[in-house]
Amino acid sequence: MAADMTISTDPARLAFDPAAAAGHDQDFTPSRSGGPKATFALGVAAGWVMAPLFGLVSFARQARTFHPRGPTFHAVVTRHTSTPASLELLADRLVGHALVRFSGALWKNSENIPDVLGCALRFRRTDENSAEASPGDQDLLFATIRRPWTMPLSPFTTRIHDYLGNDYFAVSPFDAGVGRRLYLRLHPEHASSDPTGSRRARLAHEVERGHAHIHLEVSEHPFGPWSPLVIVSPERVANVDGEALRFRPFRDGRGMHPRGFIHALRVGVYSTSQRARPTHTA
Repeated sequence: MAADMTISTDPARLAFDPAAAAGHDQDFTPSRSGGPKATFALGVAAGWVMAPLFGLVSFARQARTFHPRGPTFHAVVTRHTSTPASLELLADRLVGHALVRFSGALWKNSENIPDVLGCALRFRRTDENSAEASPGDQDLLFATIRRPWTMPLSPFTTRIHDYLGNDYFAVSPFDAGVGRRLYLRLHPEHASSDPTGSRRARLAHEVERGHAHIHLEVSEHPFGPWSPLVIVSPERVANVDGEALRFRPFRDGRGMHPRGFIHALRVGVYSTSQRARPTHTA
């Protein structure tokens, strides 16, 4: 049973900054996205030091170093029936439509080598086939990595043959305007029912049957207990250009702002990695 959380329901605390919805590329500044400023600034600096390596790998692979192309779906987002009352206003910010993209992180095609799997979400107002973000969109990026220090072991603990057979984590916390930082987890309701075929085919089969439901859960601690927030239900394939679809960890139009050192690393790494890859699918 999900644990309830004592979180303020004061609308003034839950309201997010309207400036976050004014555009889909927010400034990467410590005061805007980091806090504490020193920790965030250190993460940004470290990220830019690492960035050339990631850019070189992306150029060589013709894909980003992490989260290359993968199956993308249109999804409907609904509030979970067991969402605690203290989280309902937060859940309501995310209700509507979403793009969901699954991918392998380290290998572009192989399903026989240990890997980390990723799942990226874009909460948005429409279900149109467009890779472009709009004002008010929110991107959340997850991987089968629970904490930064577990990264070396994550390829060996990930069920690489089934996208729905894993939990996905945002690794570092977010400020969602509820008075304290929250950790995020994606928890599929069940693994794929068909034990055969590629993970892409197994996922598509579950989506076609209407059985692919993924719970977005939150916790004040990285290892739980977890409280349900919304259910993301992929419904059909999204016909969007996989290379033009660029998820940004600091696109925070629904008021969920990334915090901490690990998120700060992404400022330089993601920018360089995305600039070094193709802009459109050939």
